[in-house]
Formats: sequence, C-alpha cells, structure tokens
Amino acid sequence: MAKIRANFLGVLFYIVIIIGLVTVIPPWFLYCAIFGKQQRFMLICKPFFAVVFFLFGIKIKIEGDLPEHGKACFMLCNHQSFIDVPVILHKIFPCAFLAKESLFKIPYFGQALFYTGSIPVVRGNHCANADLPEKIKQRLSENFPVMAFPEGTRSENGKLLPFKNGVFHMIKEADVPVFPVTLVGAHKVLPKKGFALYPGEIKIFPHEIITAKEMENLTYEQLKEMVYLRIAAPL
Repeated sequence: MAKIRANFLGVLFYIVIIIGLVTVIPPWFLYCAIFGKQQRFMLICKPFFAVVFFLFGIKIKIEGDLPEHGKACFMLCNHQSFIDVPVILHKIFPCAFLAKESLFKIPYFGQALFYTGSIPVVRGNHCANADLPEKIKQRLSENFPVMAFPEGTRSENGKLLPFKNGVFHMIKEADVPVFPVTLVGAHKVLPKKGFALYPGEIKIFPHEIITAKEMENLTYEQLKEMVYLRIAAPL
C-alpha cells in the first residue's frame, strides 16, 4: 500500500512540475524578456517550489551559512535525485547550469534553459568545449552563479560517485572560486529509479568557498580531491 501511495505521489509530483512549466513560467518569461530582466527569470523558482514542496510534505533544511546572494562562484554539488535542481533553486540561489547539449534541443524547455544563462556541454568532445572556461568567466562577471554535478549522473544509493575530470579542468582554466554543496536525503525522497516519492527531509550542507587564489598552486587533481572530501563529509 505504501509503495502504491509513493508511486501515486511521484506521478502527481511530475504532473505538477509539468503544469508549472506550461502555465507559470511562460508569463514570467515574457515579462522578463519584454522588460530586459533576464537575471530575475529564475526567481520564480523560489515561490513555485516552496508551494510544491509544502504540498508534497518535503522539508528542506540548511545546515550552515550560505554565501552572499548572487555571489559569483562555481557551485559543485553531489547528485542524488531529479529533485536536486529544484532544491538548489528554491533554497540556495538562482544560477546557470552546465547542462548536456541535448537538453537545449528540447522544444520550449531548451529555450527556457538557454534564457537562464545555462551553458551547453558536449560530452566527450574536448574541442567542442574549448570555449567553456571563457563562457563560465563571462557568466560569473554578470553575477550569474554557475553550477554543475561533478559526478555526471545521479547516485542510486546516496553514496558519492567518482568525480569526472572535465569540470575541474574548466574551473582551473577559468580561474574562478568554487562553492561546494552537499545534499543529504534527496535519494530517499525521490529515488533515481521509478516514480515513487516519499515525503521527508532533505538537508543542504553549504561548504566554505574555495577562492581562485587558494587554487593557484593546486593541480586539477588536487582541487578535485579537495572538493570531493568536502562534499563527502556530511554523507
């Protein structure tokens, strides 16, 4: 019975998200586009997901202090669930994403993703991604925090997966500060497999920003290990 209820809640959760994408987002998108308020576009996520989380019994708790709102930093976070992105947009701050190029080709969603300032990444093609460090620096210069999931995929059991190398090469080349974040419990609320949703609590552990100056004498491998250990600690 509990499994049936969880599956029902999960399907309903995705339906509500889709309804929001086609009813709430378009008018706000038009407002931001007409009045040139691109940086305000992602602000709609805070009230929208606040309502969604309340309706589905999902509590988000921050264990620590967040950096200044709009801080120009590259956020790196562990990836446990589809719900990770809504949690980040609701409780941390609006940001642009490094996202698979294929996502930008999805009608409507791709255009909205592009408007957020998110940056397409071609997996496994170093030449196609050669200008990414410059694009990252450009976003940060516009006070667009940028974020990525260094594991590259969602963890099924909440354990931290090995980090990919590419994002750390980009960060070193871009010479930008890094903001590590750990999410705990997201995989229990909305598991990777299936549609089940289990009301519960997700904790956010923000870690101290690693400045560009601190990274000057670090190799990308050392930086990767430092970030890995910080994100892994609360897990």
